[in-house]
Amino acid sequence: MRPLIKTEGGKEYVLRFKPATQIAHLFLLVGMTISFITGLPMFFKFGEVNIFEGLGAALGLPAPHTSSQLISILHDWVGPILMLIGVLIVLAASDKRAGLREITKFGEALRVFKEVAEYRLGRRKEYPPTPFYHPFQVMWVWGVILGLLLLGVSGLFLVVEKWFYMQILPPWWRGFMSLLHIFGAFIFYVALPIHFIMSIFPTNWPMLKSQLLAKGYVPIEWWMAHHKAYVEEVKKRGGP
Repeated sequence: MRPLIKTEGGKEYVLRFKPATQIAHLFLLVGMTISFITGLPMFFKFGEVNIFEGLGAALGLPAPHTSSQLISILHDWVGPILMLIGVLIVLAASDKRAGLREITKFGEALRVFKEVAEYRLGRRKEYPPTPFYHPFQVMWVWGVILGLLLLGVSGLFLVVEKWFYMQILPPWWRGFMSLLHIFGAFIFYVALPIHFIMSIFPTNWPMLKSQLLAKGYVPIEWWMAHHKAYVEEVKKRGGP
């Protein structure tokens, strides 16, 4: 088990990503991208032939519906399965009790959000001590959870009916599930980019570098600047 704090080359580092979490990020990223790219032509009914026809033929899918078949396979099976694997890895590798506790500290999140706003507006001299999750992170975590739940539940019914020719739902309910699927996709694909945008801010490059290089540890200076309350909590647990 990796220590929460380690010293290397005279510098202190705090663990941000477990190896399993980094692998899960990869599964989620690839699955999310596949589902998004294939979902657009399915929803807007454009580019199915131009974008996917050649690839479908190269994979040996029977004509004349190679593009639509490939889109369906990728969107209904490949993308969701990859994301499911990523979610299962996160659940298996994470401290679920601690994680749930962190994302349900709504009062603390609101307080920190207010203090950060005061700091940005010049009404506060120092950046407030922030826990493991920044208030914006709490927002996108719940957005991702809600979006995935809506996508998963509605998608399960739609895929079963589509691929196994089972009329589980009445027509009006099928339409409702389709709307839920679209709504879930909107929430998910709005919430998740916030996560990526936050990671590419120059102030967060140490964390991004840690993720890209699969190191898992981020310099303690970054932690003290962004999540001071969490570092103080880690040190109280006993340090390295």
